[in-house]
Amino acid sequence: STMPKDFKHLPSHTCPVHYDLHLCLDFIEFTYSGCVQISIEINEDTDELVLNSVDLDVLSASFNNIPTQSITYGNKSEQTVRLKFPCKLMGTCTSLSQKGTGCLCLNYRGQLSDRLRGFYRSVQRCRGAATSETPCALTMLCPTEARRLLPCWDEPQLKATFQVAVEIPSTCPRLTALSNMPEEERRDLPSQSCSQSEPMPARELVRFAKTPQMSTYLLAIVIGRFDCIETVCQDGVALRVFSPIGRQSDGRFALEVARRSLQFYSELFGIPYPLPKLDLVAVPELAVGAMENWGLITYREAMLLVDENSSKFSMETVALVVGHEVAHQWFGNLVTMQWWTQLWLNEGFASWVEYLCIDHCYPEFDVWTRFIRNDFSKALELDCLDNSHPIEIDEIDEMFDAISYSKGAAVIRMLHAWLGEPAFRRGLQQYLRRHSYGNASTADLWLALSEASGQPVQQVMHDWIRRKGFPVISASLEPLPPPDSSQEASTRLQLRLRQSRFRSGQGPAVATASVGVQTELEKLDETEQLDGTAVSGERQAKMARISQNPVPDGNKFVSQHRSCSDLWRVPLLVQLSNEPEPRRLLLESAELAYPLPPSLSQLTDGHWLKLNWQCVGVFRVDYSDQMLDALVSALKRGKLGRRDRFNLQSDLFALVAYGKLVTIRVLEIVKAYRSEQYFTVWSDLLANLSSVQVLAEQLGLTAAWHAFLSYLCWPAFQRLGWDFKPGESHDAGLLRGLLLTYLGQAGHAEVVAEALARFDRHASGQCRLEPDIRAGVYATAARHGGAAAFDRLLALLDSPARGNGFISSEEELRILRALGILRILIRSSESWSCQSAPEFASRTPHR
Repeated sequence: STMPKDFKHLPSHTCPVHYDLHLCLDFIEFTYSGCVQISIEINEDTDELVLNSVDLDVLSASFNNIPTQSITYGNKSEQTVRLKFPCKLMGTCTSLSQKGTGCLCLNYRGQLSDRLRGFYRSVQRCRGAATSETPCALTMLCPTEARRLLPCWDEPQLKATFQVAVEIPSTCPRLTALSNMPEEERRDLPSQSCSQSEPMPARELVRFAKTPQMSTYLLAIVIGRFDCIETVCQDGVALRVFSPIGRQSDGRFALEVARRSLQFYSELFGIPYPLPKLDLVAVPELAVGAMENWGLITYREAMLLVDENSSKFSMETVALVVGHEVAHQWFGNLVTMQWWTQLWLNEGFASWVEYLCIDHCYPEFDVWTRFIRNDFSKALELDCLDNSHPIEIDEIDEMFDAISYSKGAAVIRMLHAWLGEPAFRRGLQQYLRRHSYGNASTADLWLALSEASGQPVQQVMHDWIRRKGFPVISASLEPLPPPDSSQEASTRLQLRLRQSRFRSGQGPAVATASVGVQTELEKLDETEQLDGTAVSGERQAKMARISQNPVPDGNKFVSQHRSCSDLWRVPLLVQLSNEPEPRRLLLESAELAYPLPPSLSQLTDGHWLKLNWQCVGVFRVDYSDQMLDALVSALKRGKLGRRDRFNLQSDLFALVAYGKLVTIRVLEIVKAYRSEQYFTVWSDLLANLSSVQVLAEQLGLTAAWHAFLSYLCWPAFQRLGWDFKPGESHDAGLLRGLLLTYLGQAGHAEVVAEALARFDRHASGQCRLEPDIRAGVYATAARHGGAAAFDRLLALLDSPARGNGFISSEEELRILRALGILRILIRSSESWSCQSAPEFASRTPHR
């Protein structure tokens, strides 16, 4: 972003209504000339106009045919151009109520930069032709880069309509020219154009239809050479995917995802897609993964295209990114945040609803469990740190991060679950109808949802978006007090909940716990404690010592520093084992006592109780020993759903960092996950175990740790086998590759031997590896294949270029990651040290 830190709004007495933009491109000098006529309203008499402009040379300007007296530029911080006129402007305007309307005309020049912002240039490479490169030009105007394309009022609330025309070289084959709206006219131009003194090569004019009212950052232009596939949706919307020459078929999956997404969102939002067409374009370089320009979404190639080498994980990623950007066509484009400090309203919502959409369109992907891993967990990991920040902030340079995106999405998901689908949908549709083609604030969304649900949404959500951090809720069971002190004690139970702010690794409790964990790990016999064999008497005694010396109570430390700012209004979904639906509670104070039904008088006979049903709440849970034991028993009996299984282990590892649990206790519980069948649960579990691995290595327990990993992962991998089976789930392929990677890391003899054999056949061209296991096989070969593996990996990296072929960014990244973990790079071969090193070092995988 180029947003200046000491930002000042433009004067409020002027408002743009319509931009008529004409651009003339020069692909030889990488420059362009522009002429923009801006219809504006003036509500205060003035003799000067101030617009945003950066790195543009304004040659002339006039208002209602009155030339400027002077043109001056603001400093680097202001990013403005100031137009001084010889007279007051209201007298030259057509009167409209208390406002004057007029036309501002500017002629200017600009550079096609190479910095991936504003209007910039890039290079397209064609598949199957290593030396075929053609220049292209495209825009990236978010958040405040439209001022690099044209002088304008570059603030999101200053919406206007646009009509764009571009002059481009006339080539064979023709260049593709795209903008937000459909092409309205395309014709050849005389050789002399753009006010040039010398004749120019043959050129074409492409003019596009007028846009609806929209913010400047959503304006988009793409010019280059592309293949295209297209379809027409059932509501008549023209849908197209543009890909590099030679990769037309790689866009088919994204085309289908976009088609389904448009239909889903039209029904969810209660408003048909507002434009006549939607283009999805894979561009060679983009500063972000994708950009939601209205009607012309741009993507990095890896975020849009799927080929025969793409893994299932890559397909899921493409589906989610497409779903995210299509959602923005309504939430962000049709209705836009009032100002950038409320960016989370755009991005947090889209980051949540993309999963709602793809779960509906592709239920086999199980993307909600992936959401918990990618967004929920990421948000909590960052937000427990002292240097976190609230979702809604005043500092613009902090807004494009995981707190705005991921925590924002997690909070929306929590709100959706608490209000329920029908009420949430009604409120959302009311919000979009009320503010279509305009701007809205966070308070506007809360108001619509409150009206639809009857719940105090504004009061509840204020805590979550205006304050950093989140709570940890301590849960325990206690006897329900009798209504009268003279009566006997009740046999019923009540659930006691206490909340405090969760801070990872804070206070003396954590330091004491860490010492205790290390001491106990050092005492443990490696083969008994970590490889899953029968528990010995000595080990039982050691575990008993741990249980007799519990970790100091973290609440004692936290409570000393608790204030009202450490309390949240927490929506809760509580699942009782003997009830089909979760109960909805609202924790509004530091403590809550909730009577349980008589049928749950004791946690016996297999009964259990779980807070945070399906992991929808943005908090951690610290269960009492009694409640945790009941949950572990339910886990072993297969009674917990996959998202609850994910949530349980995630909270346990977080509580280790918090100082509430010892590592040994968590490792004992982890063994119950040997029968786990879902990729995302395994993915988070193994990532959490990596922190324990560091401790084990520091204590000299590496061999024992590898034995434990093998013990944990091998049964699940055995069930899956090495090869894809007809009819197996989408998740199975993802899990196979993940377990293979960790078993290779652990040095599991059978896995290593088979991986090396398969790598040899793949590298020699005898038998291609399935995409889902390539990363695991490459990594295992790198760890255990020696210098020969390095040379063959490097050959795989370079072979497409030698054959004028193509290597996808995903395949390139697999190989580069494997090379990165190779422990003998420097001494592997003479070719590495002398010839391959510079070439390898210069490679940068797409990110």
